[in-house]
Amino acid sequence: MGPGDVHQVLAESRRDGRWEDGLRYVADESLDQGRRVTRDDWRRKWAGMMAGCPDLEITVEHTVVDGEWAANRCTMRGTHTGELFGRPPTGERFEFRGIDMIRVRDGQIVEHWGFAEGF
Repeated sequence: MGPGDVHQVLAESRRDGRWEDGLRYVADESLDQGRRVTRDDWRRKWAGMMAGCPDLEITVEHTVVDGEWAANRCTMRGTHTGELFGRPPTGERFEFRGIDMIRVRDGQIVEHWGFAEGF
């Protein structure tokens, strides 16, 4: 499975609330924003995102694939009801845009980089 396919499966897993299914496509150890992490770190990260914003919706606007890499331009929307990315809850709806890049080897994410406009 190539990087574009893995990105698509992760987007579908996230949308359908099947986070555990998506974790099958994350290597046991990988880099996330340049930091070495485990699959359990990813599990905690995703659980934290859902706890901070249970109605999180991520719309992929465009995907570009180049070799082992896939990049998504996306829009994220939701209600900030719990701590999210270290910020206390506001109870307010939000919308921001971002870029999410993954590097895939043997059908699993081995590296991830993401950037979102001010949240």
